[in-house]
Amino acid sequence: MPRIHRAWAICAGGVLMLFTTVGLGANAFSVYQPYIIAYNNFTNAQGSWIITVRSLFILIGMMTAAWACRRLGLRRAVTLSVLLIALSHLIFGLAETFPVYCLAAAVTGIGYCWGGMIPLSLLIDRWFQDRQAFALGLAATGSGLATIAAPAPLTFLLERFGLRAAFWTESACLLLIALVVWVVLRDTPEEAGTAPYRLAGHTSAPHEARPAPAGMNRLCWYTALAASFLMGPATSLGLSNLAVLYSTAGFDPAVTSGLISFMGLCLIGGKLIYGQLVDRLGGRRSNYAVYGAMILSFLLCCLAHTGSIPAAVAAMALFGLGLPVSCMSQSVWAKDLLGDAGFAHGLKWLQSLFALGILLFGPVPGMLADAFGSYEPAYALFFLMTAVSLLLMGWVYARTGAGAPPRPGGKPASRP
Repeated sequence: MPRIHRAWAICAGGVLMLFTTVGLGANAFSVYQPYIIAYNNFTNAQGSWIITVRSLFILIGMMTAAWACRRLGLRRAVTLSVLLIALSHLIFGLAETFPVYCLAAAVTGIGYCWGGMIPLSLLIDRWFQDRQAFALGLAATGSGLATIAAPAPLTFLLERFGLRAAFWTESACLLLIALVVWVVLRDTPEEAGTAPYRLAGHTSAPHEARPAPAGMNRLCWYTALAASFLMGPATSLGLSNLAVLYSTAGFDPAVTSGLISFMGLCLIGGKLIYGQLVDRLGGRRSNYAVYGAMILSFLLCCLAHTGSIPAAVAAMALFGLGLPVSCMSQSVWAKDLLGDAGFAHGLKWLQSLFALGILLFGPVPGMLADAFGSYEPAYALFFLMTAVSLLLMGWVYARTGAGAPPRPGGKPASRP
């Protein structure tokens, strides 16, 4: 029986990492949002400001994640991030005033980044020389698993025992996850006495460094950053406000919880499919698949006022299938546009502009809901932002010729 490469255990550790930091720290947090607003008599704008504070510290975390990984090492930084998410939930449980909720959101923002896609991408880049996009997609399913698994028990705890019990129960579970993450992860293959994962038949072949495309210039790079800036608020705020979108439209809490769980299931499939698409078709063609799904989902979200369950289910299916554009595409874009040499630097800036967009637009959904009595105008705005982002990124890929299907060994094919 062939021995399973240690890299797949690292991938499993990445699943747990994203389950905690992105899944429980942000994606599944949307379940709490209506209860926090109702329990504390907050306005919709105050509810959005809690997310905005988290977004501010996500931006700070994005700018410092690479530093934390270098200073502490990936294993220590990631374990600390899970502990920070546990601490944030402890503070959320203690919170009785708006500033304390904002403090908890700030701690969440740092934990989200120090154990998010930047360290995960660095781990996958170190441990996998082949099938990198698939491994990244597999590890990134952790956030989708949380979106499936968490809403139902959280809704039960919230309805039966209240906010404090739900937050503290989750905090205790997060401490156990931190221990498992510490045991499983290692910074490099050398620490585990092995080599990076290669496909059978390529174990002795030298790894070819991927260069930046010949057509890449400053204008293309700034355009890519603008596209990432627009995708941040559209996808992240779109996800954070799903529960309040459907609850304010009159959907039953159990139905809303089920919709978010279903979206999480589709998100898992979307990440795996996107990873396979990138490995087989390259980043250029794969962009159109995830962008297209995201655009259609926002259109369907604008029909929440109709009370149509089929439309809501279709919206969640497309939302999950398209959401890899927010949590995986930056890694693909950085590698496609800047090559191996510029990957870490490019990923930091793509994710930082992504986070800056979330920060600047953070209060907008709540403000629009207070003005119009519905979150649907916000989703119409998200639709427009995603469409513009697609046009910008499509131009960059066409201009540079980046993102062609990769050849065996991870190097992309030449421009057709």
